[in-house]
Amino acid sequence: MKTIKLLTLVFSFLIVVSCNEENKKEVYSKKETLVENYQYPSDSTTINKWIANNNFNAMYKHSWYIWKHLTTPVANGKLRYQTWSSPAQILEKMNHPEKNMVSGIKFKKPNQFSHAKIKQTDFDDTDIVEIVAYNEAAEKYAVDNKIFYISTLKKFQKGEYSQVPEFPDEAITIKPVYKVLTQDKLSTDGIYTMAAWHGPEYKNSGYPEKEWKSCIHVNTKENKSNPNGRLDYNCNDKNEDNTYFLNDFIHFKIDQTLADSYNSENTIKNDNQKAQAGDIALLVGMHVGTKEIKRWVWQTFWWSPMPLTPSIPSSDDIASSKNGIGLSKVASHYAMDIAYSMIIPAQPYIGGENEGEIVVGFNPYLESGFGTNVFNTKMSYVENSGTKIATNLGATSNCMSCHMAAAVHTKGKPSNGYDSPDYIGDRYLSYKDSIFKNRLMLDFAWSIQANIDSLK
Repeated sequence: MKTIKLLTLVFSFLIVVSCNEENKKEVYSKKETLVENYQYPSDSTTINKWIANNNFNAMYKHSWYIWKHLTTPVANGKLRYQTWSSPAQILEKMNHPEKNMVSGIKFKKPNQFSHAKIKQTDFDDTDIVEIVAYNEAAEKYAVDNKIFYISTLKKFQKGEYSQVPEFPDEAITIKPVYKVLTQDKLSTDGIYTMAAWHGPEYKNSGYPEKEWKSCIHVNTKENKSNPNGRLDYNCNDKNEDNTYFLNDFIHFKIDQTLADSYNSENTIKNDNQKAQAGDIALLVGMHVGTKEIKRWVWQTFWWSPMPLTPSIPSSDDIASSKNGIGLSKVASHYAMDIAYSMIIPAQPYIGGENEGEIVVGFNPYLESGFGTNVFNTKMSYVENSGTKIATNLGATSNCMSCHMAAAVHTKGKPSNGYDSPDYIGDRYLSYKDSIFKNRLMLDFAWSIQANIDSLK
């Protein structure tokens, strides 16, 4: 979380750090000891005190511990987050409880691209794919509440303002996004050149990857690492500083199911461009929501060529706060941004004011390309000392504001996303906000809206 003040045409970022983190000696999860001196889920009162006191250091460290939880190896070489089920798999379990096994994980294009009505050509250069997943507690909630069935959601929608039952505080939902290294993207000596984030440009049309003009080169052949290098601003000037290796990324080899889904989601018909079993998937970003407070704790991670000095929306303070967490070398190669509130100061659930400092929380590989046409411009702003600050860009959005807007009209058409609200940039939203009138709030889970079974 960071305070942001208006400067020139847009924003400069000022991060105020307080160093009075509470020292605990508890276990990280209810089932197992993962790290000493930390607990998950943390008590909501504790987290809300951090928010009220602007104790950013405590918030940063908490989110880095969550990252450690997700990226810890657990079995068969998999990281913890890679063992969780996707909504599609959960639906399959709900619809066919008699089956002993479910289908394999599949790639999907990020649902937010379609919800935002982004032109496919704006993202053809990226070909990124996602695998949304729920941890065990979130999956149990989804099954117990039949949360993906339209018939269930209709029962929950009662009166002018209604909500689904809230997820349990142990719940975690994630959106990992990957780039797949298909053979046509590799040079003859096994080099993959990809766009790497160097910081935002605030354009009305957004700032998609194809405009970054900053790259790194991934050597897929050599067993080396580059823990903190440089960018290639020509994208064709490969050298030792801007060359990285598979050891610098969380990555895995895809199977045929993932290859087929990648080709289908990206409408790839040319055999020479198709993904194949054995191709490498690189993790380039991940949104993470943890239901530790009523409005969830939000953190987002992305691969950084310079993780010790990451670009906005991260910061040197955020990077240095991971010292002592004990992240693996590869997990340490990712930058982080957080959004523990919508604005500063944080506002009450109902009856607050959309006035204060804006809080920016976005992922370069997901929201940077979102321009003003994506957002509800009339609502995407924050008042600050008499100045109206527009927040209708992906680079001025906020995870909490965006996810709070997750809602449906259960009598709406599936083809129209069940009349969900347009995306909203950073701002304060009340539980009685007008956009929720005659809609069903989904407890911040756009993943529910994206996976509704309209036949159940």
